[in-house]
Formats: sequence, C-alpha cells, structure tokens
Amino acid sequence: MAERASGPAGLGGIGVWLRPPPAGADSSDLLDRAAAVAGAAERSGLRSLWVSESTGSSGESGESGESEELEELGESGESAPYEAYSLLGALAVRTDRIHLGVVADGGERRVPSILGKIVTGVDVISHGRAVLSLDGDCASGPDPERLMEALTVCRLVLEDDLPTYSGRIYSIDAAVNRPAPVQAGGVPIVVFLHGSGPARAPLLETAVRLADVVVVDGGADGVREARREVEAQAAVAIAPGHRVEVLGRIDHPNGDDSADDQRPGGPPIADKAALLRSAGAAGCLVGLPYPWPPESLAELDAAW
Repeated sequence: MAERASGPAGLGGIGVWLRPPPAGADSSDLLDRAAAVAGAAERSGLRSLWVSESTGSSGESGESGESEELEELGESGESAPYEAYSLLGALAVRTDRIHLGVVADGGERRVPSILGKIVTGVDVISHGRAVLSLDGDCASGPDPERLMEALTVCRLVLEDDLPTYSGRIYSIDAAVNRPAPVQAGGVPIVVFLHGSGPARAPLLETAVRLADVVVVDGGADGVREARREVEAQAAVAIAPGHRVEVLGRIDHPNGDDSADDQRPGGPPIADKAALLRSAGAAGCLVGLPYPWPPESLAELDAAW
C-alpha cells in the first residue's frame, strides 16, 4: 500500500448528524432543507455533516437485534426517503468546506470495494471532503474478521494503484479506482461502534488499529472505553505512528430519544459535549431531528 505523506484530515469538534424524517413526514423539500442546514453548519465553522443510512431490512447484516438497536437510537425502522451517498453528492456541490459522511449504524449495504468507489466519487465532486464509514454493530452477529477485511479493502481501493487482496470474506484483484480520491492525506475511514455484546472488545480493537476515526455510543463511558484501547495499542506499538480519533454522539435537545440525558429539557448540548471531552473525545456528532431547522445550530459552534 502506498504510504501517505500525511494522515487524513481530522474530524474533531462538532459534526451535525441529520436524523432521517419520521414515517409520514413531508420530505418533498428535503434537499433544500439539507442544503440550508449544511450551509449554516459551514458558516458556524462546524467540521462535518452526516446523513443517516437507510434503515430498511435489506443488507449483509441487520437480521436479529437490528430493530432493537434502531429503537434504542430513536429510529422508526422505516427506510429514509433518499439514498445516502446520492444525497451527499448533491450536498457536495452546494457546500465548500465541510466534510461529508454517512452514519453507518443500520447494517452494511455495500461490499467494501464498491463502497470505496462510491465514496471516491463524492470525494472528487466535493474536491476532497468525503468520509468513508463502516458499521461496527456489536449486537447483530458481529464479526471482527469481517470488519478487519472491510477496512483493509476500503483502504486499498482508496490508496493503491492496483489494489489486490484475498481474504476469507472479501477479495479484489487489481480493482483500479479511477479517478482517484483527491483529498490531501487520504479519505478518512470511520467506524461507527454501537450496541453491546461479547464482540465489542475485538471490534473496538480492530477499529482502533485500522480506522482513522471511531465514533462510539454510550456517552462518556463509551468514549473512555475507546480511549483505553487507543492507549493500550500505543503502549505496545501495534500501529506505530497511527493516531485514531474518538468521537461521541449526542442528540439535539429537540430530539425525542428515551435516554434521560437526551430528552427535551435535558442537559444543554454544551454540558453533554463537556462530558465527552473530559472523557477524552476529540469531538462529537450532534443528532438534529427533521426538519433540520438551521437556527438549531446557533449554540453548536461554541459547544466544543
């Protein structure tokens, strides 16, 4: 694999996560709404904007346990009324600086080689602002080897001239990716770790070793768990010179999640962010419920 002159751009600080419209909501002006909040996020100096993957039932993973996890995250289980990367492509031509990614917590929908090519397209259109996301579901048949191979294949497709790999699950043979990504330092690869189960520890170890960013659930405890793994790998030089960012997730006070600290009227975003920061997070994603009012971002620029 070709060596990078420098690492990927950091995604620390506040990122805005556009939660999908609830079932039955009017989404006829969805693109205009998304573009308006993306522009507001850029003007506020926020680092990244994220859209939700479809939460339908199709995909490689997402059989048993997915509906419970989606309910925990406040999702309805209905498919979002858009294709995530198509929406990012549309937002790429309406924005200038903000990084663009998908919140991957609804089951993998694409094999990693195809995902790498799709993200490359967004990176080219956006002049180097795409993010590649992989799902690290700890509750729904987790497979650390699958995640390891997916991370390896994605990295090869994004960075090698003639990416070739033969694994137990995924294989590629001279899978040329042209035009290549244009992002200085390479496209950041992010793993969304969520849920609980016996495979959480090996999934976290794999993500910290091979990804650039790990986004965790579980509030400050989840961040501390991830930071311990980062420090453990640094202590034994598992990946010399590799530094992974850990990001948390919180919801905007307008959200309706069932957790006490996510309810309307709960702790302000700045207080939630401060807890994550004190636990060692480099930043966090703030879930903004539909219809994504741009004025809801007013307090975010000062929250980190």
